[in-house]
Amino acid sequence: MLLAIGMKKSATRIASRMATSKYMGREKGVDLKDAVGFFSWDLNENKVFADSVFAYIYGIPPHELEIGAPIEQVIKHVAEDDMPRVAKSLHETIVSGKPCYQTYQITHPSGRSIVVTGQGRCLRNGDGMPSIYTGLVTAEEKGVKPSEADPLASHCMEALKLAKRRRHALAERYLTSALGALGRRADN
Repeated sequence: MLLAIGMKKSATRIASRMATSKYMGREKGVDLKDAVGFFSWDLNENKVFADSVFAYIYGIPPHELEIGAPIEQVIKHVAEDDMPRVAKSLHETIVSGKPCYQTYQITHPSGRSIVVTGQGRCLRNGDGMPSIYTGLVTAEEKGVKPSEADPLASHCMEALKLAKRRRHALAERYLTSALGALGRRADN
């Protein structure tokens, strides 16, 4: 328990530094080409908790996601054409527990069109009931191509190699997911 609290504090400090330096762009927003947003959706309370990158992508004030925002607030900007597919995928993942990987368009509250790629999975509680839907999102403004020399992907790849050498299966799984969300395959 103490280890988890220490890890959470450390992650919060890192996220805070990232939010105030590397991810600050010309509009005091996130540089989407390097951004990965992480979230957890508590299904019982219908609250989504997420980091500042996720908040920026969806145009939600970060403090609202720190205390938990309803999923309706998160998905309200999903393009009308994509909404049925997104809702169906979320439902299927909650019911089956299988991973979900999808790309869809949102209209940011600022009016910008953003293409979001999300990857997630629904975890079960001790009774086997769907409990927490967790995952990550990446995004790019529509029509803007990510750089071929993406430093985030290369950092994830190096971290994955280290996780494999140290046999940290959970870290390996998350890094592989992050690389998938960035459109990269993990080398075996």
